[in-house]
Amino acid sequence: MSLIKPFSGIRPKKKFAKQVTSPNLSYIDNYKQTKKLNFLSILNTPNINKSKKMLQNLSDKGIIQQDRSNHFYLYRITYNKKKLLGIIGKINLENYDDKKILGHEETFVERIKKRKEQLLKFNSQISPIYTAYKSSPNSFKKLNNIFKYKPDYNFKSEDKCRHELWVVKKVNIEKLLKNYLKNIKKIYICDGHHRIQAMLKSKKKIAPMIIAFPDNQVNILDYNRVIKTSLKFEKIKKIISKNFSLNVSKKNNKLKQNQIEMYVNKKWHTLQLFKQSKELDVTILRKLILNKILKNKKNIKFVSGFKGKKVLENFVNSKKYDLAFKLYPTNILEVLAYADKKKYMPQKSTWFHPKPLDGLISSRIIS
Repeated sequence: MSLIKPFSGIRPKKKFAKQVTSPNLSYIDNYKQTKKLNFLSILNTPNINKSKKMLQNLSDKGIIQQDRSNHFYLYRITYNKKKLLGIIGKINLENYDDKKILGHEETFVERIKKRKEQLLKFNSQISPIYTAYKSSPNSFKKLNNIFKYKPDYNFKSEDKCRHELWVVKKVNIEKLLKNYLKNIKKIYICDGHHRIQAMLKSKKKIAPMIIAFPDNQVNILDYNRVIKTSLKFEKIKKIISKNFSLNVSKKNNKLKQNQIEMYVNKKWHTLQLFKQSKELDVTILRKLILNKILKNKKNIKFVSGFKGKKVLENFVNSKKYDLAFKLYPTNILEVLAYADKKKYMPQKSTWFHPKPLDGLISSRIIS
């Protein structure tokens, strides 16, 4: 019995696909709120009732339509000549957090509350939850063969990636896919913990829409921090020096595990932990530095590694923040190991790149 089931997805008409879909807001520079009828506006309009109306308008105008029967969907993202092959379907929430569907990350109470309100108000999940499963070279060859025919959607988006989507209707392809899915014994939640928790707390019978990728294709970027603190740099330096050596970074410095880079006073510094640690670098940063220099947890901003060093520098140079910390990326094997042990990483430990677009495939929350 497969963990992933087919469903009747909601998709834009092909001629509107590029216009109404959108990557995560983090991929878009200088975003300004508009009244355009697209998923970026829907997700970022402060008034949830207006967002709901915009979503309904997309449906009323026939821009998005629900499939009449259940299907599996295939999704390929191409970036820097690399390909990420995903299978989209629905999972049973009753399998969550047992031996079949596992999470790995702590969550924020306020974000869960917001996601719950949004999901129930829209009665829609407008992008799949990003998951992974353990794969082998042999199984990957089988998966690659399923993607051999022409996609239903194929275009580049603002994240500079090519996005392709297939609706699996061919009987022979569906058969190959079902046989492939039988070998997926565990699904790991990578990105989407807040939505999963929101669904669980809704106490309604919801089957989340997920996209499942082979673990050896998953790419994780660093997830960095900029902070505001009232402490003087000399005091911060004293706190850091108890556990780290602190040196001005070399040009084009490449971080290693147990190293953290800090930007202050228009210079990058490399912090090297004195004693090698098996803990995640994000945990080391929180325990040994942030907990000691941050009095208010609201004085921290999380910044995707996709943005690069320059954005971190700009935050600090603008005086809105005092320090930036750049981290070594968490490894997918660490993510899976934490989930298998039922341990949780700190919030914002991972930034998965690239991601599926919002709005290319959606699903009803409650039928």
